[in-house]
Amino acid sequence: MKYNQLIKKLFLVFTLSLFSNQSFAEGCPDGSEPVKSVSSDGTYFIFNCGGGNENSSSSTINTSSANSTNAKSKIKPLASIDIENNPNLDFFKPPRYNFFYGGHVWYMADFNVDGNSDIIYIGAIHPDNLSLLGDGTIGKKPFPVLLLGDANNKLKRADKLIIDNREDSGTSLGKRLLVADFNSDNILDFYIADTGAKKIEAGVALTGHRDSYFLSQPNGTWLESSETHLSHPNFKVYNHGGATGDIDSDGDMDVVFSDILGHQVGTYLWCLINDGKGFLKKHKCGGVWTHTLELADLDGDGYLDLILGGDAYDANHDFIGIIFNDGKGNFSQSRYTRLPQYKKKWGNIPEASAADLDNDGDLDIVFSRTGLMYVGTAIQIIENLGNKKFKDRGIIPLVKAPDDFIATDVGNQWNDYIEDIRFRDLDKDGDIDLYLSSSTSRKTNGTVLLNQGDFNFTIIKHADLDKLSGKPKVVSNKVKKPFKYTSRNFKPQLRLLETQSNLAVCNAISKEFYTGDYYSQTNKETYLFISIDSNGLDCHYEWSRNENNALRRCKQNNETDGKCTIYALGDNIVWGNTDLYKELTGRD
Repeated sequence: MKYNQLIKKLFLVFTLSLFSNQSFAEGCPDGSEPVKSVSSDGTYFIFNCGGGNENSSSSTINTSSANSTNAKSKIKPLASIDIENNPNLDFFKPPRYNFFYGGHVWYMADFNVDGNSDIIYIGAIHPDNLSLLGDGTIGKKPFPVLLLGDANNKLKRADKLIIDNREDSGTSLGKRLLVADFNSDNILDFYIADTGAKKIEAGVALTGHRDSYFLSQPNGTWLESSETHLSHPNFKVYNHGGATGDIDSDGDMDVVFSDILGHQVGTYLWCLINDGKGFLKKHKCGGVWTHTLELADLDGDGYLDLILGGDAYDANHDFIGIIFNDGKGNFSQSRYTRLPQYKKKWGNIPEASAADLDNDGDLDIVFSRTGLMYVGTAIQIIENLGNKKFKDRGIIPLVKAPDDFIATDVGNQWNDYIEDIRFRDLDKDGDIDLYLSSSTSRKTNGTVLLNQGDFNFTIIKHADLDKLSGKPKVVSNKVKKPFKYTSRNFKPQLRLLETQSNLAVCNAISKEFYTGDYYSQTNKETYLFISIDSNGLDCHYEWSRNENNALRRCKQNNETDGKCTIYALGDNIVWGNTDLYKELTGRD
């Protein structure tokens, strides 16, 4: 039986077991361990003693048993990677929306328990103080956006189901969306790790923002429940990485997140331990400094371990590897395995995940990789050989910057990092493929790594998931309206640019005009060229002496997006048409 088919049946076991109150089979009379298998219909586990028939010793499993850890029976412990990669739920490319300033985080799951795929989006505040001088972002904090899906994957907004009654409601910068059934009512809840939308200047600490915790209610809503269900509701931490799973083997879902400033408080990891009813109690649980983390049972002992991705460019924070769970939800630095760092080119890790890519029954590791200051994008795959041994299967580059490119900030034009890694059998051939998403990049968002076996993958950018899976393509009769060129003064155009969803670059344009180099220019005929893609998500500017770079950027956008606009801003004129630009300047 193929591994992904077995996982489907395990999810069916978990679903059906929600209505059962039986427990695990005990040991065999002769003292040996029972042999576990799955029933012929895939609805329960079989435990056999002495090789008898499948009815000799069998049981179903309840909710607590499905989530709990038992090293002897080696039942797969439930973690966030299982929920987000549920093979029984239809998967499709999430629509791109401008709900938030900058990019967004999305999570696809069945939130209203109707068997269909729904999506929750979180993101950053729309700032009113665009100068962002390090004193914190001011603006109306957004709520999560819930879209409920139907059988045809058509989505409908259901924001009224999200309730936040706090005096200071909403989120500042939702970084991680951690989904699980925390209050054990068979409906998914969600925890938002909020790093805070604040531009960091020298000497300003990464303090983070208080998190948000939404629990499902009997009336079908999700209520923000920090005050009643978190031991420290206003705790602030720069939790760059986070995951959920039953780390202490008691049958409920806990939370683990990182603390960038862990050296100041005596721990780099905070664990929020669930009492079984959704109340999360915070405590220190060890670990080392990390950008990102994920929970997965990597040694097959029935306990969830931690995959950590540090910064190989920083000698003090360069741990990249695994810290193994002691079985009680503690992650001691003494129980670890290091993994390759790739310091020369791909030393930064924005995201980590795990799946069985070779159908051998254990979980392999996948890292999202970038270079220094997020230059370039790549995927690294590490094979799990068993017995805590791992084999590096190398780097798969997705976006490579020119060899002579040197970044001056993280908002550079070669920052296309992968935010999330999802796993599905997209082409229905029996093995697991990778779906990659990046809400701020048209180059890498929607890229698929199609599994060809033996850790060989075919890269498909902007993949058509219906075509891969064999679904009939739905043809739209909508006709896009052609772009209409209008000339306008640069000040109204500047205000247009400031509404685009790229904080680092478009805010910089505002600074150039009112406080920066352009403002102090004696020769106002010096033009500023800005390239923006059709969704306004990729904003880039060059001085007139670097206009070829602006045109090259536009060409790149054309290749990935099909549209591009060049704006040349001077004292009196703005134009947004490459043909017109050539006509007026005589330049290509």
